[in-house]
Amino acid sequence: MAFNSIKNLFWLLSNRKHFKNWKKRKYFPPSPEFIKHQILLNNNLSNSLWIETGTYYGNTTNILSKIAAKVISIEADERLMTKAKEKFKDNLNIEILFGKSEDLIENVLNSNSDYENICIYLDAHLCNDHLTNQKTFGNESSGTPLRLELDIIEKKFKNFSKVNILIDDIRLFDKSFQNYTSKNDLINWCIKNNFEWDIQHDILIAKFNK
Repeated sequence: MAFNSIKNLFWLLSNRKHFKNWKKRKYFPPSPEFIKHQILLNNNLSNSLWIETGTYYGNTTNILSKIAAKVISIEADERLMTKAKEKFKDNLNIEILFGKSEDLIENVLNSNSDYENICIYLDAHLCNDHLTNQKTFGNESSGTPLRLELDIIEKKFKNFSKVNILIDDIRLFDKSFQNYTSKNDLINWCIKNNFEWDIQHDILIAKFNK
């Protein structure tokens, strides 16, 4: 009991800056990273493959590796991909792929159809690297391949028994920002393909059960 109390206190202290910044923004999105991570944990499927688009510095990749049978993370920025490969070189259940997610995700789905359950975290987009203050791979007209990713997933998801798709940064959809599609488009996609959907803390969660 005492150990858990100390652990909880340490967690609160280590995240106090994130809480403070979030409070300053009146709890508007984006949510702190630890909240997004908890949503991923809450929507994990047992013994599942996780596909992540956009590795960045691998914080989410690391979290997923603790709950997934296997994690495949796709990164289009060569510098970030190289860092991730070095970071996870000893993690046997993590595979880092270099390239654009819209070019690689179909092959990933085809070559892992032996998994019954699959979770897909769609978070590939152009952004500013918060450490170097330089843009990651891509441009504003094509840097967010979400719609292309969904078109590919639509052709393949029925090869699995259960599929959970989590789409990050839902606040940016409908704002004519870069090449993001609309929320209505995402919801219509869910309805068309018989996915139940919900939105939690800036993440759209779509679930399919065969």
